[in-house]
Amino acid sequence: MLLLLLLANITACKKVEVGYLSENLRYGSNPISVDRGVFKLNTGIIPDNSTPPFKVTLVNVRNKTTGMREESFFKESPITTWKERYNPVTDTTLALINAKRTTENSLPLLVLEKSGQLVFTQATESVPAGEYLLDLEIENSSGKKRYDGITTIKMNNPVTFEHINAPYFILVNPSNGNSVRYPHDVDWFDVTKQQSGSIKFNITRNANGPNQIILKVYDKNGELFPGRALERRPSGNTFLNTMSTFAYKTTVTDTAVIYDYAQARFPDLYWDSQTNGILSYYRIYDQWIENVDYVDSWNPPNSVTYKTDPKPYILQIRFGLKFNLPGTYICEMHLRAKKKAGMQ
Repeated sequence: MLLLLLLANITACKKVEVGYLSENLRYGSNPISVDRGVFKLNTGIIPDNSTPPFKVTLVNVRNKTTGMREESFFKESPITTWKERYNPVTDTTLALINAKRTTENSLPLLVLEKSGQLVFTQATESVPAGEYLLDLEIENSSGKKRYDGITTIKMNNPVTFEHINAPYFILVNPSNGNSVRYPHDVDWFDVTKQQSGSIKFNITRNANGPNQIILKVYDKNGELFPGRALERRPSGNTFLNTMSTFAYKTTVTDTAVIYDYAQARFPDLYWDSQTNGILSYYRIYDQWIENVDYVDSWNPPNSVTYKTDPKPYILQIRFGLKFNLPGTYICEMHLRAKKKAGMQ
């Protein structure tokens, strides 16, 4: 028995040979999940006692179903890269932003030679959604080995934009500034329709357009408010955030408010940790409002019915949107309120 214990102890203490290259090199995640068009840096290979330094080379990326090479991984596309770190607080003009960034051609997947880290660039937008097998060649001082299907890459269609809360408005009596509340005025009842008890959104994206959010506001009958009707919401001696807070340029037109932004995600991650996060607050004053609707019966998603309060109110609006991919977004916000006739 003692002899067996001594032998086991000697075996356990045996050093791995210098130049050892394990058959079991791997990644910590399998599959590795990636959103198309979104930058991602994955951790490197787990060496399983193999001796560094390594030289890791991409051999192939194959469709998991067909086994065929996926050519889109090996075609370059133009992407925007930053030469210096973007600062959403100080980089407030297009000139300052352009001085920090450039456009270059890039492959969707880059493999870092020494660590095997996988860099998925914005060029993955050209890769079809699906699952792919990653084939690598890894070399160290003992030689080289090929690792076919070392992990699976799961390429997902991204969520291009997200609501972080239920969009809504509450009413403010213009004569005294008091809030007027109705049941369910802040309740979310249908995420797929982007609709709450008082606001409905319709958002479309043009991937090839400039980085802009074009916000259009409609009444319940489809009448369009001019951009100037959407004003900042006061808070003491200052104002709460609007999308202007997060954009480097805001343009008010007769039909919309246009927000130019530097990069996706917009608003920048910086704002997540700030007061009120990425929530946007607006007012439409009573001079624009003929009347408003409020929920009468509440049985979502089967039925929701409304009654009309005939008085004009100030609309106090809040919503939280984040946009995960670059491009132009048309954001149409429909309010359960009627625009006053003759107001342009």
